Amino acid sequence: MSMLVVSVIASAITAKIVATYYFKKIDGYVEEMCEMTEKNNNLIKAILHKFHGSS
Repeated sequence: MSMLVVSVIASAITAKIVATYYFKKIDGYVEEMCEMTEKNNNLIKAILHKFHGSS
């Protein structure tokens, strides 16, 4: 029975480590996508401003 408890604890710890690892990767990906979106929005805003000013 104690082997079962050790197994469950080891499994829970492993799951926690894996989840933490992947959440950090996802957070980095989301942050990168937000930065790219902001850059593209600023570029589009500048282009629209330029076109609006020239008309």
